[in-house]
Amino acid sequence: MKHFLPIVFFVLYGNTLLSESKPKTLCNSLEDCGKKAELTEIHRKKISLLTFGINEYSQGVLIQNLLPMYLKRAKSIILEANGETGYKGEITLKVSHKPEYKQTQLKKAEEDIQFLNSNQNLLSKEDHLELLNLKTLFEQSK
Repeated sequence: MKHFLPIVFFVLYGNTLLSESKPKTLCNSLEDCGKKAELTEIHRKKISLLTFGINEYSQGVLIQNLLPMYLKRAKSIILEANGETGYKGEITLKVSHKPEYKQTQLKKAEEDIQFLNSNQNLLSKEDHLELLNLKTLFEQSK
């Protein structure tokens, strides 16, 4: 009887444990990632969703359709590097980062801004103004 107990346990619970080991996807398409990013104010979550969308679903997509995602991601990266979390409530949560972390994050934002600069002829007027605002915010964050 003692020998059958592990087998019975596995049959009853092992299937449940194995099925939960599949990694969950953050979003199912580029559009889904963009919508989910819009629904959150939390910068780290927004950055994760936008990065996942760009990395997983950008192949074959027109660059001008990706540019708004790069703008949003760069803005969230800069704000997060400056200690803003996006958490809202009775108290606005702000954190301090080590200088090395902040510099790493700003480098990522700079890469997005360079990509946007190289494709600024594809930006709408609104997105072009947002890029100018991002450049100013970026320079103030150094």
